Amino acid sequence: MKSNADKNWRMGRRDFLGCVAGGAWMVWQSPLARATNGDRAGSPAQGPLYWAWWGWEPLDHYLRTGGVVGAVNTKDPSMPQWYARLHSEEVVRLMAGLGVNLACTHFFKGFGLAHEHAEQQRTATLVKFAHQHCIKVLGYCQSRSIYHEQFLAEVPDAEKWIQRDGKGQLRTWGGAKFRWAPCIHCGEFRNYMKRAIRVGLEEVKLDGFHFDNNYCEPCYCPRCEAAFRAWLTKRHPKPQERFGLASFDGIKQPATEKAPSRITDPLTQEWVRWRCESLAEYQGDLAAHARRIKPGVILLGNPAYPRDPNSAYARSVWAPLLGRQLDLMFAENGNFPGVEDNVLISQVRACKHAAAVGYRVVSTVWKRNKLTGLGLPDTEEAIALQIAESAANGALPGTNWALRPLGEGDRMRVERPDLREALAKHLRFVHGIEPLVTNARPVRDIALLHTFASTVFDNRETVALAQGAEEVLIRGGFAWEVLFGENLARLAEFSILVVAGQSHLSNKEVEAVRAFVNRDGVLVLIGDNGTFDENGRQRSPAAFEGLSGERVVRIEAAAVRAAVKANEGRVSLPEGWKQVAETIGRAADVRPSARLRDADTVTLSAYELNSNRLVLHLVNYASEPTKQLNVELGGRWRTCRTARLLTTEGPERKLVVRQYPRPALEVPPLKTYGVLVVE
Repeated sequence: MKSNADKNWRMGRRDFLGCVAGGAWMVWQSPLARATNGDRAGSPAQGPLYWAWWGWEPLDHYLRTGGVVGAVNTKDPSMPQWYARLHSEEVVRLMAGLGVNLACTHFFKGFGLAHEHAEQQRTATLVKFAHQHCIKVLGYCQSRSIYHEQFLAEVPDAEKWIQRDGKGQLRTWGGAKFRWAPCIHCGEFRNYMKRAIRVGLEEVKLDGFHFDNNYCEPCYCPRCEAAFRAWLTKRHPKPQERFGLASFDGIKQPATEKAPSRITDPLTQEWVRWRCESLAEYQGDLAAHARRIKPGVILLGNPAYPRDPNSAYARSVWAPLLGRQLDLMFAENGNFPGVEDNVLISQVRACKHAAAVGYRVVSTVWKRNKLTGLGLPDTEEAIALQIAESAANGALPGTNWALRPLGEGDRMRVERPDLREALAKHLRFVHGIEPLVTNARPVRDIALLHTFASTVFDNRETVALAQGAEEVLIRGGFAWEVLFGENLARLAEFSILVVAGQSHLSNKEVEAVRAFVNRDGVLVLIGDNGTFDENGRQRSPAAFEGLSGERVVRIEAAAVRAAVKANEGRVSLPEGWKQVAETIGRAADVRPSARLRDADTVTLSAYELNSNRLVLHLVNYASEPTKQLNVELGGRWRTCRTARLLTTEGPERKLVVRQYPRPALEVPPLKTYGVLVVE
C-alpha cells in the first residue's frame, strides 16, 4: 500500500516542474534583507530544489592531480569514458526521473578561460540537455586557486595577483604547489572573475555558480597592508583612544598564529574584523555583478563552514557577513549523519546557522574511508538518513554520490539497482511533502545567541560552551534556532533565550538581552557571559548582575562544556547533560511548541504552516528503529486533537493527541524519518 507521499508524487512533481520551468517562484529579494528579517522567502533558491554533484572538476584537474580525487580514481583506464558520459542526455534523463532539478558541474577551475574553453562548451551542451529536462545548472567557479603552469600563458603577469604569506612567499592552495591562491584585494583578479561570470551566464547559459573555496587566508601583500591601514584609519579616526597610537601609518598586519584561543591585542581583533568584512565585500561585489547580468541567478559558496570552529580567524569567514551574499552554502565535511561512541554526528548546526542568516545548506558530507579519506554511502539506510536530515532542516536534499564512478567501465553508482531505488524512494517522499516544507516557517521557541567578538576573541571557551549548548538542545529534543548578534531585532520573536559562554558582549547586545527578560522572556545563562565588551574591556558591574527570578536560569559552565574535535565538529557532551536539558525544560514550561522526550538519538525540527498547523520532523540517527516516541505539545497547540504521521515505510497514520497530564503524541517506532502534522 502506498504512503500519502507516494500518492502525491505524480501530481506534485508535474506542478513543481512547471513552476521551475516558468520561474514563477523566482522573486528576488536582496541577501541583506533576507538576513535582516531572518526569513528565506523570496530568494531564487527557496523553491523546491533537489541537487546532484555532476562532476564539478574538469578532466584536466583529474589528470594533473592524479590519485583518488573526490572518490574518483584518476588512474582507472575507464575514467575518461565515465567523464564523457556525465555530459550525456541519457544521464540527464535518468537523474531528472529520480527527481533531481539542480546540477553542480564544472565551469572554471583556474586553468584559465582560454584553456578551459573546450570543457566549457561541453558544459554548455550539458546545460541544454538539463534545461530540456527542467534541471537548473550551477557552474563550478574556483575562487582560491590559479593553476599557474597553464594560466600564465594567458595572463603572463598573474603572479602579481597572488597572495603572500607572512614570509613574503607566494601562497598556494594547501600543499598543491601548482595552485596559487589569488588575493581578493587584487582588482585585476576581480575583473577576471567578473569576466568568467559573464562568460558563464551569457555564453554557457548557466543558472548560477558554485564558488568553491570562497574563503581567504591571511595575505601580507602590499595591497592588503595598505587596505588594512586605510580601513583602520576610517574606522578609528582617533587611534590613540584605543590603540595608544598617533596614526596607523607604520602599522603592519599581525603575524598569523595557528589557533589562538584568546585574542587580547586590539590590533589583532580589528584585523580579524577587517578580513571578515573584506571577504564579504569581495563576494558581494561578484554577486552583484552576476545579479546585474541575470536577475534570479543562484549563488552557492563553499567557504569550509562550519568546519573549523575558528573560521573567522583562520579563513575570514563569519556567516552573518558572508552568508548574506549567497543563496546557498555547502557544508562540506566528514560529518556523515549517524551515532558513533554516543556522539550524534549531524549537519543540524550548519542548517541552524544558515536559517539565522538567510541562505540554505547543501550538505556535501563524506563518510570515513581508511584508504582515501573520503567515502560514499553504500546502503539504503545511509541514503535515507542523509536525505532526511536535509529535508527536516531546510537544506537541499540530494546526492553527492550518485554520479561518482562505480568502478565498472563508464558506469555510475546510481546504476547500482539498490542505491538507485533507495535514492528514488526517499527523494520521492520529500517531493511528496513539499507543501509541508516550501511555505513553512521555523518555530521560534528557543534562540541560542552567537556573537562575533565572543566567538573570535575567546574562541576555545566560547565554542566549547556554545556548541555544548547547541548539542544539549539537539539531543534534548527541543525546537530551537540560532540568533546572531548582528540580528538582535529577531529576539522579540522568541520566548526563550540561551546565552552560553558569550564572554564578549557589546552594550547593545547586553541591553537587548535585558530588555528581552523585561518583556517576560526566559533567559538561560550558561557560564560567564558579558565579562568583557566587544573590544575585550572588562565590565564592571557584570553584564547581567541583578537579573533574577524564576525566568532567569543560571547553569555552571562545566555542566555543558563540550569536547569539540577541530576540523570535525563532533561534539562530545559531559556526563549530566540530560539534567541540563531538564533544567531548560522546566524553565521553559509550556512555552515551547513541542519537545521530544527521552530519545537522544532522534532530532526534532518544528515549523509553522499558515499559522494554524504545526509540522514536526523527526529524524532517527541510530542504526536501529526507535521505540515508541513521546512528543509533548506546548500551550498554543493544546486544543489540537489529532495529527497525521507520514513516513516512507507505509501509509499515512492518524494519531490522537493525549490530553493528560499535558498534550502529547505517542509516535509509533520510527525507522529513519517521520513528519507529523498537528492540526
